[in-house]
Amino acid sequence: MIARILFLPIGILLGTVLARKVGANAFEKGWAGSRGTLPPTATTERATWPEVVGAAALRGSIIAVTAAAFTRLGASAFRYLFGYWPGEKSPAPAPQLRQRSE
Repeated sequence: MIARILFLPIGILLGTVLARKVGANAFEKGWAGSRGTLPPTATTERATWPEVVGAAALRGSIIAVTAAAFTRLGASAFRYLFGYWPGEKSPAPAPQLRQRSE
């Protein structure tokens, strides 16, 4: 419990702030390198629906993967430094599986 509280600011800094900046920057550079333009937003007039939705999905997935990688790296470093894993040991069973075992 204490490890989770101590890891909270580290997780927020790594998984939210830093990972979002790195992921968004990688997405924009990749999009500009492959398409030659900045990625369209929902209010870009001369962009098609598939371009706008595809760009949003790609941006979201890149940022989510980057956030997971940065948070996992921070948790591993936390365990290395302090000897405690800041999260859960294994995923909880799904609700429908819990009902079957009762």
